Amino acid sequence: MDASRERLRAILEVIVSKDVVSPGDAVVETGLPRYLVLAAFQCLEALGVIEPVFVKGSYKVYSATIYARKLLEALKSGAERPLLAIVSPPHGIAEQHEIATSET
Repeated sequence: MDASRERLRAILEVIVSKDVVSPGDAVVETGLPRYLVLAAFQCLEALGVIEPVFVKGSYKVYSATIYARKLLEALKSGAERPLLAIVSPPHGIAEQHEIATSET
């Protein structure tokens, strides 16, 4: 697994393992740089993989959606094909498509 997938897997494991999580929690638990974790959270939120459950100013707390669990499963399976698992329509509502976990 390449480094970017490994980082994403580590972040998703933290998110999925908790009811609610802040980016700061993920930084502490993964040991990854704050800027990488914040960027990942922004992307995951935009895709509908995580959703904010509390917002106060710039502070946000998130929870995982079902898509987070499915994406984590695909990463853990070691899929080498692109993970075209989640598509986010313009209104931010996630729709699931086939997760590529094996060669077809």
